[in-house]
Amino acid sequence: MNKLLIFLLAIIAFPSYSQTDSTIRKDKALNVYLDCSYCDMDYLRTEISVINYVRDRSEADVDIVASSIQTGSGGQEFTFVFIGQGKFKGQRDTLKINTTSFVTDDAQRKPIAQSLKLGLIRYIAKTPFADKLNISFAKDTIQSSSDVNVNPVVDKWKSWVFTTSILGTVNDQQLTDQILLLPTFSISKVTPNWKLNLSYNLNYQQSTFNLGDSTLKAIIRTQSFSGSYVRSIGEHFSAGLVSSINISTQSNYKFQSKIGPALEYSIFPYSECTHKQLRFLYAVYDVNNKYVDTTIYGKIGQNTLAEALTVYSQYKQKWGSLTAQVTGAHYFYDPSKFELNASLSLSVNVFEGFSVSISSFANIIHDQIYLPLAGPTETDILLGLQTLATTYQIMTAVQVTYTFGSIYNNIVNPRFNLLFPYN
Repeated sequence: MNKLLIFLLAIIAFPSYSQTDSTIRKDKALNVYLDCSYCDMDYLRTEISVINYVRDRSEADVDIVASSIQTGSGGQEFTFVFIGQGKFKGQRDTLKINTTSFVTDDAQRKPIAQSLKLGLIRYIAKTPFADKLNISFAKDTIQSSSDVNVNPVVDKWKSWVFTTSILGTVNDQQLTDQILLLPTFSISKVTPNWKLNLSYNLNYQQSTFNLGDSTLKAIIRTQSFSGSYVRSIGEHFSAGLVSSINISTQSNYKFQSKIGPALEYSIFPYSECTHKQLRFLYAVYDVNNKYVDTTIYGKIGQNTLAEALTVYSQYKQKWGSLTAQVTGAHYFYDPSKFELNASLSLSVNVFEGFSVSISSFANIIHDQIYLPLAGPTETDILLGLQTLATTYQIMTAVQVTYTFGSIYNNIVNPRFNLLFPYN
């Protein structure tokens, strides 16, 4: 046993000198920085091995900025922007691919790799690794348009997409047990000119506490339905109808409905939405509330009008990314009953290897007209059974990252990746 331990320590302490430094052998290869959070990097390093994957964009000959957006079918549209730097400065290309909602991980990473290969050809062709390229074309069996009748794709679902899921957990301990049920269901149809989205969500939590001489049972039940119908009006405008239904024991809603028209204006064309967005959404809606208990304003039911304005911005470039949203809403019968929400997610590449990410949420609350007159009990507060009165809510997270050392990151080594018991 002692000899085996010494042998293992020797292997760790004295690595084999027969290994060669792949960064030396590839010092003339193309340096590429790939900004892609959803890419399988080990797979790409194996599939596209004639380039250097650098960890800092300032060292790259080509900076690839990747982004994605959900399509009407529930799949994804991936966009890759190839930005030349140094001797390739001024060269820029954009490639897009689409995947379906039921695609496997392998079926998704293959077209991503293919798209990256296509975009990198013009750059690799000007390096000593150009002779490693082997380009071929699939044989085109259609000689001319007169040889075949080309029909549009037959879609038996007519662009309708149905998604359903259910999450259930049971947690049983000596003194407590909890049941959690989260089913969801959604229907959507998206065309270039209009789209329809319908969704239903249920959140059921039941907790039981053994207090020795008594048993306490707490139930939180929330149901929500939301729907929207949107028509396109050119590359910058959209109009439609928004609606929602809510039932919540936690927020004192026996029944709540909202419905009304909405108008959206996009500063940038919708066709550019994968990399930059600045949109303004305005809605006027009827609010119909039915309460479980009489509210602090002596209401058991209430019907009123409200309006809301949302400003949404998303921007992703080589310097980093920014997502920000501000929403303000109030009731017409009393403008002092309002709510203002703001969220910010900012990631900035400050200098080589150093980045800062900030995620923040702030909410100014002056519209809690649903609070019950009786107020929460001590049990309600401790178990979170009732929404509590507040005029604000703030949450912030800051992350600072600094990476230094070798600029290259070409090696694929999956050993000990599954050390779950030891992490």
